Amino acid sequence: MVSTPSSTSRDDAFLRTRIEAIYSIALAMIGMDLLGSALMASLFWQQGNRVWLAIWVIASGIVIGSRAVATMAYKSGRFASIPSRRWAASLTAFAAASGLLWGIALGLIVATGTDSQVMFAICVALSGLTLSIAHVAYWPMYAAFEIPVMVAAALGFVVSDRPGHWPLAGAATVMTIVLLSVSRRLAAQVLHAHRLAAANQALVESLGARGKALEQACDALERVSRTDPLTGLANRRQRDSRLADEWERALRSGGPLAVVAIDVDRFKRFNDTHGHSEGDRCLKAVAEMLQAGVRGPIDLAARHGGEEFMLILPGVDRAGAASIAERVRVMVATCDGDAGFALPEKVTISLGVAAIYPAPGRSVHELTIAADAALYRAKMAGRNRYEIAVIDSVAAAA
Repeated sequence: MVSTPSSTSRDDAFLRTRIEAIYSIALAMIGMDLLGSALMASLFWQQGNRVWLAIWVIASGIVIGSRAVATMAYKSGRFASIPSRRWAASLTAFAAASGLLWGIALGLIVATGTDSQVMFAICVALSGLTLSIAHVAYWPMYAAFEIPVMVAAALGFVVSDRPGHWPLAGAATVMTIVLLSVSRRLAAQVLHAHRLAAANQALVESLGARGKALEQACDALERVSRTDPLTGLANRRQRDSRLADEWERALRSGGPLAVVAIDVDRFKRFNDTHGHSEGDRCLKAVAEMLQAGVRGPIDLAARHGGEEFMLILPGVDRAGAASIAERVRVMVATCDGDAGFALPEKVTISLGVAAIYPAPGRSVHELTIAADAALYRAKMAGRNRYEIAVIDSVAAAA
């Protein structure tokens, strides 16, 4: 089942994404701030107020340097344990400090400077506001920079004595409101885009997980459709498919193919005497002995109905098949409680062995029919034994 992240974790993820977007351009924005501060400082220098200039330059240097240090610390990845909200708060604080310093400079220049100085300062401030629009990825940061700059410009026009200062102050106020409104809407659209991207990613991951679960379910269904539910051995369908595949493989390679047909002796009597539950345990015990007696994934042990089993032995001749048949016969005949199956009475099996070298014009059914005939002879000869089928002197394994 795919877990759904909580609203808080999703908000934290959105905030982290926005912060990373801002820090990805932070060095460029710091360079812009440094250039703008230098331009503002030049206007202060022209006004001749050396004390305010020194204070302002020192304060700007501290803010810009601290912002650069914070940026490098974030990019280093060494402080990943710090919550995203603290990084966001630091961004807002640096933006507010920078905006306050720009606002002080702009307000003083607007209030006391010449027309050319005011025009130059306004252009610098507007350029800074325009470039910092990239910060709308986290709108509080943009607002923290814009508000003190524009409010200071409006106040500077209010206290100045130049003609038309009131309309200019009003225009600055209106521009402040418009910039805040437009940037807020833009920030909402950016956040909405982030949410859509996150929702799409979650959908892709969910579909991937569901696809994987469906694939696993299909694999499990395929295994179930090819496995006997009681014993866990291959069922008749898988047996027939494997026989056809091994026949074709042996036909190409020229090697032998052997099968061993197996039947549990007097199983109906066992089932009637001890009940179906013990009968199932008996079949499971036989299946485990058969699985233990073959060569792992090379051979196949299958149950194809009732108490009937078959071993498919690729690359094994008649003598090798007889040896395997005898081994599993002994394993079943000596199965007791020490092997994990405390059956109410001893169980034996009869086996029919057949081997052939597949050739054009011959059929796999010839092999299985010969094994069944040999099994019948083993049961007629007293059970708990195996018989070997002799198909013919050319095709049979020597």
